[in-house]
Amino acid sequence: MKHIRNITIIGLGLIGGSLALSLKKFNDNFLITGYDNITEAINIAIYRKIIDKAAKNYKEAVKDADLVIIATPVRLITEVANEIKCDLKSGAIITDVGSAKLNIVEKMKEILPEDVIFIGGHPMTGSENEGVLSARNDLFVNAFYILTPTDNTKTEALAALHSLFTKTGAKVITVSPGEHDKIVALISHLPHILSTNLVALVDDKQKELNNLFKLCAGGFRDMTRIAASNPKMWLDISFENKKEIVSALDEYIGYLNKFKESIIENNEDYIKDHYIKAKEARLNLPKFIDKDISKLYELRIGIPDKKGVLSEITLAISSAGVNIEDISIFHSTEVLGGGILKILIHGENAGVVSKNALEKLGYEVSVKKVIGEED
Repeated sequence: MKHIRNITIIGLGLIGGSLALSLKKFNDNFLITGYDNITEAINIAIYRKIIDKAAKNYKEAVKDADLVIIATPVRLITEVANEIKCDLKSGAIITDVGSAKLNIVEKMKEILPEDVIFIGGHPMTGSENEGVLSARNDLFVNAFYILTPTDNTKTEALAALHSLFTKTGAKVITVSPGEHDKIVALISHLPHILSTNLVALVDDKQKELNNLFKLCAGGFRDMTRIAASNPKMWLDISFENKKEIVSALDEYIGYLNKFKESIIENNEDYIKDHYIKAKEARLNLPKFIDKDISKLYELRIGIPDKKGVLSEITLAISSAGVNIEDISIFHSTEVLGGGILKILIHGENAGVVSKNALEKLGYEVSVKKVIGEED
C-alpha cells in the first residue's frame, strides 16, 4: 500500500484543523505542514500544535507532500489546484473536503498533471463553531467520510486514503461523484434551503403579525436551526451543486403541490397516509450503535493490476449497503499481474451480500468471519 508520511493541509479552518489533529492522534510520526492565506489561522494552528510546520506559500507547502488535503471553501478548491499543480511531486495524492463533487472531479482532470492522483473527498460532519480555534481531534468519529473515485483511480492510492481516514474514527464509504451530488442535494443542501426559506417567510410575515417570532418554539426552532449556518459557505455550495439542487427542489415542489391539492380537495386518505409514511420513515432512520464484532467479515479478492479495480469493488460493496472498515492490498504470485485485496466489512449478512455483489462483476471472492467459522 502507498506510504504516506508528509501531509499538507491547505485551509486551516474547522475541517482542515480537525483533520490535522485527528491524523496526529492516530500517528504522531506524520509530518503535517499547513498553509492558509489568513496569517492568524496559521499562527493559531502553530500555537495549538495542530501542524508541525507552517508554509509561507503554496510552493513550500506542497514541495515534499505525499498527500495534499485542500480544505478551503468549495469555490476555491480548483483555484488552489491551479496554484500547486507545478510543484507537486510525482505520485502525490490530492484530495479535498468539498460538499459538491462532480464539477470538481472533472476540473481536476484538466488541471492536475497525469503523475499525481486526485480522489475527491467529503467528510459529512461539522460544528456550530467555525475556524481553527474550534478544531478538535474527535470531529470525525462515527461521521461518514465519502470518497468519490472514478474508473481511472489507482487502486493503491484509494486504499491508502480509505485506510487513513478510517483511522480518524470516520465511516469511510465510496460513492461515484455524480451519485454523491444527488445524495447531498437531497439530505444536506435541500434541508438547508427549506430552513432558510421558512425563516425568511416568517420574518416577512412578522411585519403584519407582531407576535410571530415571540411564539416561535419547538418544531420551528428545530427545523430552522441550520439556517444560522455560514451564509458565504452556502452561497458557494448552492452554485457548485446547482444542477442537483434544482432537480431536488423541483421534486420537493411536486410533493408540496400534491399535498396542497389534497388539502384543497379534502382528501383525508392521502393526508393521513402521508403523515403515517413520514413518521415510519423518520423512525426507521439508522441510529448509531456500538460495533458488534460478531458481524465483522474479511473478504479476500484476487484483483488484476489495473486502474479502477478498487473503485469498482468498493462502489459495489457500498451500493449493497455494507460498511467497509478497512482495506489492505498484498501483491501475490497467486494472481498473475495483480494481488490480493483484503477488505474488512461490517453488518448483518455483510459477507454474503458483498460476495454476491462482487461475483456478479466477475471477481472470485472468499469470505471469512473475523470471529467464528468461515462462511
